[in-house]
Amino acid sequence: MCIRDRYQRRVHGEVFSKGEELLKNAEDLRAGLMDTREKAFELIEAQRLIDPTVYDAIKALLVTAAATNEGKFPTSSLEFQEETPFLVINCGEKAHETYDLNEQIKTWLATISTAPQKIEEIITQAQELSEKAKEFPGKASDAAKNANVSTFKIPIAASNTAVNAQTLAKGIAKLPVLKDAIKSGIENLKITVQKLKEDRSKFDEWGKQAYDKKLRLPKEIVTEIWPKDRFKPQEEKQNQPKAK
Repeated sequence: MCIRDRYQRRVHGEVFSKGEELLKNAEDLRAGLMDTREKAFELIEAQRLIDPTVYDAIKALLVTAAATNEGKFPTSSLEFQEETPFLVINCGEKAHETYDLNEQIKTWLATISTAPQKIEEIITQAQELSEKAKEFPGKASDAAKNANVSTFKIPIAASNTAVNAQTLAKGIAKLPVLKDAIKSGIENLKITVQKLKEDRSKFDEWGKQAYDKKLRLPKEIVTEIWPKDRFKPQEEKQNQPKAK
């Protein structure tokens, strides 16, 4: 939400400024949850996979950490904990793509750990503002007069009030969708943690395979290490070894 600022800091400015802040916070949550996930998928070229998940991105990063450590999985790269986000990932490497993937995953984990509480606070406060803003358009002219807006400028202030109230309402209407996405993200995280625990003993094996094949980038490791049935049909053909 971006306030139509001409005269609006004087006419219902407190409500609209707070609404602008809340919706910006919601957008930060959305970006930390969804944009980071999509960027991580791009870095491992997940569009080739059938139903890619965050687990694929984290697994690719962890196997890369092992491959760049002479095939030995560095235990400091993965730590499990009791509270959300339930795990700590630290696999930053000098290679740009590896470092970037590490940062995207860390941001996703940091976002998901606080998102449930934050979205509840945003929705509660936003609903309160929405109730107040419903009355603004019909009383905009009087409010502008009370704010000492000149007679000639009152129509502009009234128009901006209507637009701001509508923008606030539209932004608030999207919050339940974000709440559902956060809930889904938490469930995805729990599944990811469980799979990582189950596969923890395999990372040395996968890392050794990647090291022996001189694979050093996450997208290369996905191509060579992932089961062939994880790839979409056309990608599976492309990933078949070339005949000599």
